[in-house]
Amino acid sequence: MPIYEYICPNCGLIFDHFWPSIQAAEGAAPPPCPTCGASQTQRIMSRVAVLGGLGGLTPSEQAAADAQAERLAKITPKEQIEKLRAGRKSSSVQG
Repeated sequence: MPIYEYICPNCGLIFDHFWPSIQAAEGAAPPPCPTCGASQTQRIMSRVAVLGGLGGLTPSEQAAADAQAERLAKITPKEQIEKLRAGRKSSSVQG
């Protein structure tokens, strides 16, 4: 059950359309624009969303980065650790 994005050349609206199957989408005319009703809509390439935490990391990559930070904390001077913690607190408040 694919969802494709379309653009209306008449009004510029970008909208999604749900199709019951890929075959139905390939065999049918593009859907009309929901705003102006134009029938000459064109299918466009959808944008890709990147999920994850800081910097787009996956959960396993984030866990590996956190583990590395913990290993470094064991050999990092106390002043540096406090500075890193302060930076994390300010970035978590901002993000």
